[in-house]
Amino acid sequence: MIIKCSICNEDKEIKESLTFKEIKVLQFIINYIKKNNISPSIRDIAKGLNLKSVSNIDRYVYRLQDKNYIAKTPYIKRSIVVLKEIICG
Repeated sequence: MIIKCSICNEDKEIKESLTFKEIKVLQFIINYIKKNNISPSIRDIAKGLNLKSVSNIDRYVYRLQDKNYIAKTPYIKRSIVVLKEIICG
């Protein structure tokens, strides 16, 4: 899959098995943590991506966790930790 990097504005091929929406959620989480020094809540992610359903965001977060891109402590707010980033360059 080829995506346009939001940092360098270059087209980049992603070989991992992430869907386009999973990539968008992962990029949002990475940017949010860099900007605010705290991980986003599920509602923050939904609001930031202009989505109304938090259950869909929860599903994307679960998939990213299952694919070892992020880690999250169950029942703890703002506990998302990025394990793998999509590196620009």
